[in-house]
Amino acid sequence: MSESSPASAGKKALDYAEKTLGVHSAYQSAIAARDRLDTILTDLSAARDRKRDIELRLTDAEMEVANDEWAKHPDMAVTRMEKHLKTALSNNDTVREFREQHARAVGDIDGLECDKLISETDIKIAVARLQELGGYFHYLAVIKQQAAKPEKPIESKGLWE
Repeated sequence: MSESSPASAGKKALDYAEKTLGVHSAYQSAIAARDRLDTILTDLSAARDRKRDIELRLTDAEMEVANDEWAKHPDMAVTRMEKHLKTALSNNDTVREFREQHARAVGDIDGLECDKLISETDIKIAVARLQELGGYFHYLAVIKQQAAKPEKPIESKGLWE
């Protein structure tokens, strides 16, 4: 088979598309980013569930401390009790632990939201590259179609004919 045979030209075009333009790698990049996004969204959902659970436990612990303090000091004025409760809540180990867990859960969610944004951006970049390649291949196909058409001779007619 000679170097200018269609199979050889097709092989060269395929190699160029795969190796130089990165058609398959752009597609694989989009799939990998989508898979990362799926994992991130699953982790984000679990982190939000943990946060809600911690918030419920924190509320319960705060209510328990408040009930205990009201039971110990039933005659204390409401404004004085509000100040006293702040101190009692900050001194309670359970409440403090739940607040720390809540802060960590919020931080985890923030981190996952950033990861989600990056993964979505990676997908957009990969899709843009695939669209760019699709446009380029469409352009090449039109050129090839035009080159395959036999040329018609241009008839020239004078203005006075």
